[in-house]
Amino acid sequence: MLTSFRSSLFMLILGMTLISCGKKAQEANTGSRQSQPQQASELETLLEQQELFCGSDRSCPSFITKIAVVNKGKLKFCTGFLIENNIVATATSCLPERLRSKDLPCDKEVFFFFAQTNEKPQRVACKRVLDVSPIDSQEPFLWRSNVSYLELNSNERRRTVTPVRTGMSDLDHFYVWSVDQIDDHQGIIRKSEDCQSVHSSYFNPLANHEYSPVMNLAGCEFNYGNSGAPVFDYRGKVRAIVSMPVDEKYTSEVSSMRILEKPLKKMMHVSNYACAPMIPFQEVASERECTKALDYNSYDQARREMINEMNLFKTSIQKIETSVNNKNRYLKLDVKLVPIDDSYAVEVFPKCFKNVSSWIGEFTGNKPFTFNIELPNIKLKSSMNEYGRMIALEFSRAGIPTNFQFKPSILRSNKQTTVYMWAEGPTLNFPNLSDRCDLLF
Repeated sequence: MLTSFRSSLFMLILGMTLISCGKKAQEANTGSRQSQPQQASELETLLEQQELFCGSDRSCPSFITKIAVVNKGKLKFCTGFLIENNIVATATSCLPERLRSKDLPCDKEVFFFFAQTNEKPQRVACKRVLDVSPIDSQEPFLWRSNVSYLELNSNERRRTVTPVRTGMSDLDHFYVWSVDQIDDHQGIIRKSEDCQSVHSSYFNPLANHEYSPVMNLAGCEFNYGNSGAPVFDYRGKVRAIVSMPVDEKYTSEVSSMRILEKPLKKMMHVSNYACAPMIPFQEVASERECTKALDYNSYDQARREMINEMNLFKTSIQKIETSVNNKNRYLKLDVKLVPIDDSYAVEVFPKCFKNVSSWIGEFTGNKPFTFNIELPNIKLKSSMNEYGRMIALEFSRAGIPTNFQFKPSILRSNKQTTVYMWAEGPTLNFPNLSDRCDLLF
């Protein structure tokens, strides 16, 4: 009944899939800007020059730390947070591949900086890697979790925060404490409060449940240094860890297609603590959801289902069918969509007779019977909202008074008859309609 969706969307998916198969890990993108290669003495000088300020009018939380990671003679910056006095949680993608294993010493490569009032930040060295969630894909929306735990070489008398496995419901509100690294030296602690978890986004259709391991967070701007930042609910519990931003290449491609209802919100991928590893160990919130397939085939299939017009317009069509069929007791009316430019016009037509035995006795003689109902004047259009979700837009005008006519005497004798339908235009006829609606599909 529905024509296929605009070919441009399918071409976008194909192009994105081909690109992603050869794409380097997004650590080469916004989240991994590094300082220039340094000699050992120069690196030490650079570490000594690190700064960390509170960018809020309120006092910044003491559990937030700026992390500087030495990798191939360069410094890379991320955010971390204390879950115990000597344990920092951050993102696995912040660590060089050499450190992505348990129990490795990290004192020469990872350094933590904690803000101090009117003083240079306190510098603390890393002792060892306690736990690392593996990154086994090149795309962050397929990373089952992006979480690591690092042991400090000293106990910090600072506030700690607790992750929980509560999950992230659709459009729930959260806030994020993170470190924006401004240059090779200066970091600013920032709070973002306009954050919402998003299910079933075009940019991650596999995030479709409160316990999905990789969630989209909309409304928070990602800046360099934010990877590893904690995502809080408004009870002060950590519900996720910031991973990477949604690649601008994908959002730009969608914007260029002119299907957006509103401009896209800023979006990032986060690791949902419903599934992420925890210290001390806790069972995941849902074994089924946390272990579901995260691969390109599943991702592409979910995308195809999302843009399928039968799925996209299903609710609108059912609503229209219910409305028109409640307006008369004689005919079961059906709906079809006719493509017009970039949208679809709704057309209503008679499909069969309803419950003939309940009303046929009211008619005698051979005269035709005519009745009039108002049919909807609606157009449907595929679109995308600011959260990256595909939606069906409805454009309604004044209804169209429409006449239907048939001969009850012929229906009584032949069990079927022709139905005529007209409004302002020519008369349409639908021959041989019966009450056997069950035989039609």
